[in-house]
Amino acid sequence: MTAENLKGVARARKAVDFMLSRRDRALPLLAELRNFTVEGATGPLAARLYVPQGAETPGPMLVFFHGGGFVLGDIETHDAFCVRLADAAKVRVLACRYRLAPEAAYPAQLDDALAAFRWIAARAETFGARADALALGGDSAGGYLAVAATARINTETPGAVTAQVLIYPLLTLDDDIWASSLLQDGRIVGRLAVQFIRAQLATTEAPSLLGTLTGKAPPTLLVAGGPLDPCRPDALTYAQALAAADVDFEERYYTALPHGFINLTHVSAPAREAVAEIGTMTGRLLRRVSAGA
Repeated sequence: MTAENLKGVARARKAVDFMLSRRDRALPLLAELRNFTVEGATGPLAARLYVPQGAETPGPMLVFFHGGGFVLGDIETHDAFCVRLADAAKVRVLACRYRLAPEAAYPAQLDDALAAFRWIAARAETFGARADALALGGDSAGGYLAVAATARINTETPGAVTAQVLIYPLLTLDDDIWASSLLQDGRIVGRLAVQFIRAQLATTEAPSLLGTLTGKAPPTLLVAGGPLDPCRPDALTYAQALAAADVDFEERYYTALPHGFINLTHVSAPAREAVAEIGTMTGRLLRRVSAGA
């Protein structure tokens, strides 16, 4: 980790924060928005609870991890999305940070996701949530954490994670997989991004989640974009594996929207419409699985 690399990452984070944080000025009013900390693998992590008007108490709750390639993003860059998601879903959303690369090498990010969920689950009632109705979700790199953490947690305690909400999840950092579909799926930019991510994570050992964990998956909502979403081909592969494993899942593809569209609600009406629909589907999924708990 060089000083110049750290300066470049710091500049990128500042730019992303400037472009995305506090930009959406037309957000719905929630019943509660609360900042606090949860316990990660090595210390406290910033978290934020979003409680919409009309949420059932106690009721289901989605624990959400932000995207950003394990390098960028935080609960501020995804705040507008979480507000809109909670409002449309009519269920609680709890957004949680995790340590970022390059300061923290992999698997620090997954370790934090695991520790945070376990800490939250043990205190679900303090958030107005049911311990038997907790879901995990995330977008892009956060989707990777959600899938990997769900598999680990449900192996230890079957049914602890009742559902997954995955938005254009980054499911593999395997360069061979990305290289094999460059021409077919137009993933040149995506491959370059993944090479950068792998270098920042300081590892070649982040396992591919394609075709390995689907049989252990709980009911899942899977969302991706169109041709400008480099994660779409892997989402399609994951959906096929879910179907083959007879996992209950719903998939939705927004063909006119790019990777990262959930962060564009301040500039894009189609993004706002998509987020509202994702919220409706999320609420329907979480209420259905909680009813059977």
